[in-house]
Amino acid sequence: MNLTVLGAAGATGTPLVEQALAADHQVTALVRSQGRLTITNPNLHVVQGDATDRAAVSQAMKGADVLISTLGAPGPVMAEATRAIVAVAAQEGPRRIVMLSSFAVARDRLTPASKLLTRIAMGSQIKDKTAGEEALRASGLDWTIVYPTKLTNGPKSEPRVVPETEKVGVSDTISRADVASFLLQAATDAAYSRRAVVITG
Repeated sequence: MNLTVLGAAGATGTPLVEQALAADHQVTALVRSQGRLTITNPNLHVVQGDATDRAAVSQAMKGADVLISTLGAPGPVMAEATRAIVAVAAQEGPRRIVMLSSFAVARDRLTPASKLLTRIAMGSQIKDKTAGEEALRASGLDWTIVYPTKLTNGPKSEPRVVPETEKVGVSDTISRADVASFLLQAATDAAYSRRAVVITG
């Protein structure tokens, strides 16, 4: 499978690229700085550019079967980047988009205390990510939005999909390796088509 990964040099993007290559996928990684992604593999193609730049996004998405976004930078990035993704995918493909978000954005899935804490600490990020997700949901593309709980650098184990009746909070954690594993699974699993999924460790 041909995968495009945005945010490939980030803390979650890097293990995602490693796991995808280990599974023999072809990976195109969009990175802001060429030197930040140190992985070398004949199945890896690196494109330098900004995820908010439609020309760079278009170059990275050429020939892709699925795009996985692990973007998580602070600031008004997600909404602008998602609009670029949607515009390119609508014209050139791919139709399948898997987007990493944060459990803080899934407001109805939080415990009351966590809802208050995240609103105070992450208000601007929540607003930015929500705007991006709204653009993706309205796009007509085949999307999955993944909401991991608090991220750690722990080892890979087995991510758990949280039932919709279950609330999550700031004490719930999941390793970035597990998030990467789930993103890769969601890229090919039709069960997650047009779904927003909360995962934890």
